[in-house]
Amino acid sequence: MATRSTPTGQRDRDRARVARLLKPHAPPDWEQRFRKTDLLDRVIDGEPFQMFVMAADIRESTTLMKEAVRFERFALVMDKFVTSVRRGIRSSGGWFDKFTGDGFLAYWVVQPAPPEKYEERFVQTTGDVAHTAHTLIELFHRRVLEDFRSNSRNLSAGVGLSMGLDAGPGYLVKIADELTIVGSPVVGAVRMVTAAALPQEIVANVYLGERLRDEQDGVYEALGVTVSRELRPTKEYPKGQEVYSLTFAGD
Repeated sequence: MATRSTPTGQRDRDRARVARLLKPHAPPDWEQRFRKTDLLDRVIDGEPFQMFVMAADIRESTTLMKEAVRFERFALVMDKFVTSVRRGIRSSGGWFDKFTGDGFLAYWVVQPAPPEKYEERFVQTTGDVAHTAHTLIELFHRRVLEDFRSNSRNLSAGVGLSMGLDAGPGYLVKIADELTIVGSPVVGAVRMVTAAALPQEIVANVYLGERLRDEQDGVYEALGVTVSRELRPTKEYPKGQEVYSLTFAGD
């Protein structure tokens, strides 16, 4: 793997290659929003980022597909939703990782900085992730679900969108000519979306959830979020694992 002592010409070529791989996933203004060279070098050198990960699951998506009157209509609705999700995440400063077939993965990056600046960005990004999760849940249940309903023979009460959130050190690695996110916050976010008991739930892991809970009446008051600490069984912790359920005013 290249290091920062690599000759300038090779390093510049590596940066250009990584920038091309990042562009389809990145916020439109990523070159201005982030310290571009530092970000590219961390990817090239395999160094971690502080990441906030969102894992979404469209509950009973297979049932939706099977019950569709016209499959091409189902595919069109799904395509429009994923396009809207990608646009919404990227416009909020997030990075769209991939559509998984029955959901999606996205992430937000906080670059290293002096403590005060880093804390400011961490607090801001935490709020951005929670707000975006709520916005996408509302989009699905107020508009997208209506489009699916108009094309369905039957509609299960279990259909809906659930979200899992986590934060921690993550990596961007090249897999099959794509840069994708790996690391513990991906595992945590997927575990949290699995722990969501019902559609429309947003569930956060301890590290992120505790931050939101502590400041729900402080810096995050404008979000109108209520954060409840709960115990729910998971595959890894069948006797119960602490999770944080997010609900918003007006839901």
